[in-house]
Amino acid sequence: MQLIVEVIWRLVPLLVLNTRDHHHIGTSEFVDYYDRVENRKIRFTDDQSLYITQRQGQSFAYTIPIGNEIPENETYVLVLKFAELHYEENNSRVFNVLLGKKMILQNIDISQLVGPFTAHTEYVEILIDGGAVYYQGKPCIGALNNRNELVVGFSASQDQATVAALFLFKGTLKETDFEDKEKFQERWIQLNTPKTNEEMKKQKEEKLKSIEEEIKEKQSILKIREGFGHEIEIEEVKAPQKKAEWPEFSFQLLFILLKTPLGAVLLVGFLTVCFVTISFVFFDPYGQKKLKQQYQELKKSKDIPKKQVLPKTD
Repeated sequence: MQLIVEVIWRLVPLLVLNTRDHHHIGTSEFVDYYDRVENRKIRFTDDQSLYITQRQGQSFAYTIPIGNEIPENETYVLVLKFAELHYEENNSRVFNVLLGKKMILQNIDISQLVGPFTAHTEYVEILIDGGAVYYQGKPCIGALNNRNELVVGFSASQDQATVAALFLFKGTLKETDFEDKEKFQERWIQLNTPKTNEEMKKQKEEKLKSIEEEIKEKQSILKIREGFGHEIEIEEVKAPQKKAEWPEFSFQLLFILLKTPLGAVLLVGFLTVCFVTISFVFFDPYGQKKLKQQYQELKKSKDIPKKQVLPKTD
């Protein structure tokens, strides 16, 4: 049994019991209906696996822990999940549900209520105040044991009692999916009922019409990006787009390139070359200009003769 429900819950369950877990007492057995539902779908649920495994027996109970402290005037909702996956006819399986010694659901026949292979949910809102449990304003004797556990019992009137899942919520009935149950069933029927040829044709036409309207809406307004993320709305799609000028295009391309690691390396190299060039031109870091100037002064003072080139002799 898994925590997967048909619609979004407004409350988070305090506890979800698996039919295989150790919280059950009495005489019962674990039943797996995988082979029966392999080729047949369970109605009114999107989670087939939730109902495939069940616990069945003549008389058994689940003990649900509700915490270390005894609640004071707190409202809870017990949610029970059922599905008849064995019998096809009514009155084949009839059973009761109890809280302690008080019967809260009597003579349940899932096939008669909703039909075979159909998910069915029962909601039980209770009040826990001190060590007492109340259902519809009446006390449920023995519903809370000495280990601070809620005792939910099942007893068979015909064949065996069965349950697929148990949920316990802290909150009111309105905070569960109780009010959404009928809407979900209607939606499930619409999605899973085979459609006639006319209905399928109408559905395709509506889908095509929706697509055409969406295309027209997108064509009515064309958004283009200029510069760095500025959006301009153009009402007429047919108007030709203006091509970007070469300097503007180059600037945008350079800006995009600088965002890449290679662009960053090239930028650093370019700045380094510029810095070295400016240093040599304006600051003479190695004193070349000064040495040249000293040489010129020395040449003038000593009148150094020019180097003579002697003619070659044979």
